[in-house]
Amino acid sequence: MSIRKKIHPMITITGLEKAGKTTFIHRLKTGEFKDDFNPTVGYDLSIIKEEDYRFDVVDLGGQQAFRSTFWENFVSSCQGCIFVFDRTDKDRMELVKEWLWKVEEWLPKDANFAFFANKSDQEDSLNIEEIVKELDLTKFSESPLKSFRIFETSSVTGQNIKECWTWLSQSIRRRMEAKHSVKVYSFEILDDRLEPIIDEIFVENEKKTEIQEVKQVFQAHSLKMIDSLPSINIDNYVVHMLKKGDYYAILYVDKDDEQSLARETGLTLFFEVLSRMKRELKIDKEIMENLIDSVKWEF
Repeated sequence: MSIRKKIHPMITITGLEKAGKTTFIHRLKTGEFKDDFNPTVGYDLSIIKEEDYRFDVVDLGGQQAFRSTFWENFVSSCQGCIFVFDRTDKDRMELVKEWLWKVEEWLPKDANFAFFANKSDQEDSLNIEEIVKELDLTKFSESPLKSFRIFETSSVTGQNIKECWTWLSQSIRRRMEAKHSVKVYSFEILDDRLEPIIDEIFVENEKKTEIQEVKQVFQAHSLKMIDSLPSINIDNYVVHMLKKGDYYAILYVDKDDEQSLARETGLTLFFEVLSRMKRELKIDKEIMENLIDSVKWEF
């Protein structure tokens, strides 16, 4: 038996209000320029289909209230992200810089990240050298993110709109098509008091010792943040934290795996195990390994 799961890559569009996020999406979808949009309230979802692929594009509202509430949840679980910067917005450079680097921190490290120096058609816009300096964009060379590119864009003229989308969508496709499975090293379920109900390690020998050490580090330093932290990197591993009702799940995977698939695999395993618990069915290491092996991803 296999559990077949359909996943559509998610791309988040971030940036302060009035940076041109919604106008970019409209230009990408229609090839036309339109700038009389109302500010995005919360977020808007667009579906973009490309051959046999579907991308879910989330336009995140740029106002402070939405940056503080919505952004992290979406950004931390996306496959690709665009940060749109209005290069005529010279008075808010520090605020842009603050939120750009928050997005960098939240992004899965295997996600593709594009920075738009937008409104390049405007004569009073900052030049690219000024933008790189003011926003510390050279620091991306030291970032754990594997993929980052800068584009000078304009929704008025269409400059680099298609080029950016092609780079982003093709990069995501290549990465995800190469990663159809996830190596789960350990899986835990905790109750509402954070007491373990299930705690299994799926490797042996030296690898098992290494995972045990990672688990000890997580429990000592990060367990207390389980309600606010979706995932954390520890050495060569990523630890994902999940919640359903009164239960928590903790998933330990390889940092080189596709993290969106890892999280979805963890959620699938979490729900299946909770279902078996509710029906008072047997749950052991072998059953859980079979559940993990049975998850088949389709795109």
